[in-house]
Amino acid sequence: MSSLNLEDSKESNNRGKAVETVTERLATPAGYGDLPHGLSMKDSLAAVRNATQAAARIHQVFRVQSFQRKQLAEYGDGEFGMSDERALSLLALKTKKAGQHDQPVHAAAVRIQNKFRSWKGRKDFLLIRQRIIKIQAHVRGHQVRKNYRKIIWSVGILDKVILRWRRKGRGLSGFRPEALGAGTSMVDAERKEDDYDFLKEGRKQTEERLQKALARVKSMVQYPEARDQYRRLLNVVSEMQETKAVYDKVLNNCEVDYDDDLIDLEALLDDDNLMQTTL
Repeated sequence: MSSLNLEDSKESNNRGKAVETVTERLATPAGYGDLPHGLSMKDSLAAVRNATQAAARIHQVFRVQSFQRKQLAEYGDGEFGMSDERALSLLALKTKKAGQHDQPVHAAAVRIQNKFRSWKGRKDFLLIRQRIIKIQAHVRGHQVRKNYRKIIWSVGILDKVILRWRRKGRGLSGFRPEALGAGTSMVDAERKEDDYDFLKEGRKQTEERLQKALARVKSMVQYPEARDQYRRLLNVVSEMQETKAVYDKVLNNCEVDYDDDLIDLEALLDDDNLMQTTL
């Protein structure tokens, strides 16, 4: 198990270093006998490879999230987050001999612990979400009542004016809004909605943007002008980084010189004060 974990960690590190960020991406250095079109083609192919690897990793993360949500939906109805078939299979392991069931029992214990931890975390999450929904309902109700009081106050003033000067009747004092219970019904409807709908929608939008960006990078390889422009962009980025490093170095040197001047000035002032005291 330890060797497998070490190999997995090494593979994950190698995969993590395969995708380069914008700051890490540099232009291909020109060598003896290299043509400008060949250098731009190398930079374009490197950009396509980087974008393809990034898209593959993003799709892999999405697939893992979808699998986890399916597992939660499958085992979420049980009391301990485990199906009946799984519980019966774990109980059937006890009928085996003592020398043959050590490893399966250990694996079953690990699975039971994992299921219990997931059930406990899911229970705490649902409790926190229910409390948050209650707080939101109280805030919304407070806002609705606040606006309702303003409306009733304005309607009461109009009612008094109309009763005094024009109508001599009941006026609008019997006005009652019919949608007072709309706030609570909306809160109940929101509780029944799926919590992962917005995640699905965001995932679709992300995949669409990812496909557009990947197609744009791949199309760059087909046009020499686009490849040359991409290489010029990489050169400009590298020059900006070098200029920034030189500028930071100059600023640090200026700060050191300024501190030395301040120290010399303080020493001169101390010498003047000493001479005045002696005179």
